[in-house]
Amino acid sequence: MAAAQTQSLYSSFNLVHNVTKTSSGCEIHSYTSDLGPDAPILTLIHGYPQSAYIFRHVVPLLSGKVSLFVPELPGYGISTPIKDKNANDKRSVGTALLEALSQIFNTTSSTSPRRLILAGHDRGARISHRLAVDFSHPPQNPSVYSTLNLTVLGTILLDIVPTVSQWQAFADPAVVLGYFHWPLLANADLATEIVAAYGGARWVQESLTRVAGPNPNALARITSNGAADLYGSLFEQRDTIYYSSLDYAAGATSDLAEQEADQKASHKVGVPLLVLFSKAKLGARLDVQALWKDWVAEGVDYEGFGVGDGYGHYLPEEAYDIVSGKIETFLQKVI
Repeated sequence: MAAAQTQSLYSSFNLVHNVTKTSSGCEIHSYTSDLGPDAPILTLIHGYPQSAYIFRHVVPLLSGKVSLFVPELPGYGISTPIKDKNANDKRSVGTALLEALSQIFNTTSSTSPRRLILAGHDRGARISHRLAVDFSHPPQNPSVYSTLNLTVLGTILLDIVPTVSQWQAFADPAVVLGYFHWPLLANADLATEIVAAYGGARWVQESLTRVAGPNPNALARITSNGAADLYGSLFEQRDTIYYSSLDYAAGATSDLAEQEADQKASHKVGVPLLVLFSKAKLGARLDVQALWKDWVAEGVDYEGFGVGDGYGHYLPEEAYDIVSGKIETFLQKVI
């Protein structure tokens, strides 16, 4: 039902629905538009506890201006999960997404690398960050990246700080209150039992309400087009609760270790970076703009922009007009 609802809406925006098998064993559902081999591809990767449906307001505003790749994260209810519980880290998931993108856009047959702008919200932003660093500083053990014939022009991250910084911020009790789900979900087996007992749909509704901004239009924009029911139906599936929790488990272990190693080795984002964040939520307790400066290579163009007007965490829904405008301006700069 959720997949059909998303497919129907995105097909009305002239996006094609794809189901792509990857070497990880998962099948990635995605919605794409291709303006041709010379047009760069913008990824729009969703986060927790949502789906690609979060970009329903952004897609029509960007359609026709850039090629689009809007995937469903594996294990979040529509794309099938990566069954190896130790392979739900950001690099592994990002690799699966890029494999799917490469197959759909047939990048390996191109005479020159296909240009890519990595963009994501929440967990999708963390994947985009991981990939941006890896493309800037390829891992010593060559990954599948080298076979995909892709080059990254820039990165857009929506409402996150680096994973290391987020865990460090837990020294502030007020931050812990807002992000209590991080340590909970990192214990995937226990979290699955607790969330399932609470009710997956109820959990999603509570998550949307708690993190929405105080703007009176915020929650209405988040829940428009039946979105809350769609997200809730996905989290009524036990596998969705479990595999999306493994995303957080990786964030407390392998993802964290990799970021700490990045900083020690000065492996920073080496392409232009745009970070959009909610002033009312994430930016209320953390200096988001300043935190990211230490994660960007010297001389690389970086902008941190706080979205005001009382909009909260779910920026692609709550502040889709602002987000789309900032993305379009960024595209004009890097293309």
